[in-house]
Amino acid sequence: MSHILLLYAPPDQAFARQLAVQLEQRGLIVWPVPDLNTPPDLVDDLDQVLEDATHVLGILSPDMVASEDLMHRCDEAREQGKRLIGVLHRPCELPEQVRQCTKIDFQGQFLLAVEDLVKQLSKTGAPTHPLSVVNAPPVAKPDLLPISLPSERCWREDRLRINYNLPIIMPQEELELRLPAFFVEFDFELLRVGDKAIRTQRLPRYKWFDPRRAQHTLTVRKRKGNLEVYYRMTRTQVYHWFPVHYRVLDREAAMLYRYLVMGKIDGLRIPVDRLARRARLMSWTSLVLALIIVVGTLYLILI
Repeated sequence: MSHILLLYAPPDQAFARQLAVQLEQRGLIVWPVPDLNTPPDLVDDLDQVLEDATHVLGILSPDMVASEDLMHRCDEAREQGKRLIGVLHRPCELPEQVRQCTKIDFQGQFLLAVEDLVKQLSKTGAPTHPLSVVNAPPVAKPDLLPISLPSERCWREDRLRINYNLPIIMPQEELELRLPAFFVEFDFELLRVGDKAIRTQRLPRYKWFDPRRAQHTLTVRKRKGNLEVYYRMTRTQVYHWFPVHYRVLDREAAMLYRYLVMGKIDGLRIPVDRLARRARLMSWTSLVLALIIVVGTLYLILI
């Protein structure tokens, strides 16, 4: 069976496992999926596994480039015409075997790098599972799921759109069945259900300076290989936001991802509410300090 093979040194096994889970959730076929209970050098019949692979991902680190066996496997992959992609995990001097191949830098934001890698794999015809209930994406371990998602903010005239990409494949029918529980838990009301998008609006149930108090909509749109999620609001709603206010929405998007992967809604609001309290505290503190400065200035002027 055609698949994607990960080559990595033992110290990088946890990272390789996390990367494999992300790729599998996108419908890509990774074999064998790294098992934290099995050392990578004990994989059965690696020669056959390499021969059946169409793509080889080398997890580049000082430990990998120091391994003659792993570098030899990279040579074999090139000689057999495999698509070799370097995954820059830890800083290291690149050997000749991988210097000319495509490389994706994972030393920054993990999920952003996953996006780049998935695009590269898709463009080069990496093997994928058919989108069906039979081949549903595997359930990840909770400790591999992010607590916050990277966002892209798009300003268009007087409106702000905050975009997220959720690396998960899910049939539309299952998505429509599972999302309502999340919307109820996080105080959204349904506005519209379309063929590829579900749009909601936040209910006004939050205290002053909570970013969720802003009037905004949340849209979940099904894309090929992932879900696109975005908040939309007017510019005036965020004039007095600090970075922590945006991070509340980043964390809420991560909780949506966690819910869709794990299927459990209990306790998901707790980390979001905790961060929202910090955002409110920062806003109130800034307001009080501003009032103190104004009152102090007036006092000095009047005396």
